[in-house]
Amino acid sequence: MRSDRKIIGILIILLGVLIILTILYFGFWRQNTPVVDDNTSQATTTTQLPSGKTIITTTPGDVPRNQQSYDISSEPVHEFNVNDLEKMAMAFSERLGSYSSQSDYSNFSDLKIYMTESLKNWVTQYSAELRDAREGTSYYGISTTAIYVKVKSFDDVGGRAAVTVTTERRESTETINGGDPFRQNIDLNFEKINGEWLVDTAYWSTK
Repeated sequence: MRSDRKIIGILIILLGVLIILTILYFGFWRQNTPVVDDNTSQATTTTQLPSGKTIITTTPGDVPRNQQSYDISSEPVHEFNVNDLEKMAMAFSERLGSYSSQSDYSNFSDLKIYMTESLKNWVTQYSAELRDAREGTSYYGISTTAIYVKVKSFDDVGGRAAVTVTTERRESTETINGGDPFRQNIDLNFEKINGEWLVDTAYWSTK
């Protein structure tokens, strides 16, 4: 009888200890365990970016454009000078001296906007003479490259200028770029008409 009471007493004590441990577990230990919230974690990660980096919240289309107006009329008017005359003379000489039967001597008509009326009439006649002289031939052409230019006179007020251009030319009678190169000068006289410089005469020197 005493033995049974003793066993029952021990069981009651063990049950009490177990109840106390359960209370301690749920009452104290679970309260101290941190609860991780997904939203809080994401916000923390976003705010802890490395220093110096900026979070872009706009697209390129949202950025206002910095539009600036430019008045071209405020630029000073360019005055034609000797350097302009040299460039014009070299370009004109190369184009005037480069033609072929294959292109039907179209270079002469292309240059008429840079010529006076008298020179336009001359190149019209000259190109017709070239067509007649080379009619029936397989190919004829000549290429010209400007090498050096010398301004002999330039009178902006009087509207007259004279230039000599040294060129290297190559005459081809059968194939393109055939023949041996040779040097030849061309003398150009300019006139200023209605504020525009035009070529009035062009003379090739003898070879």
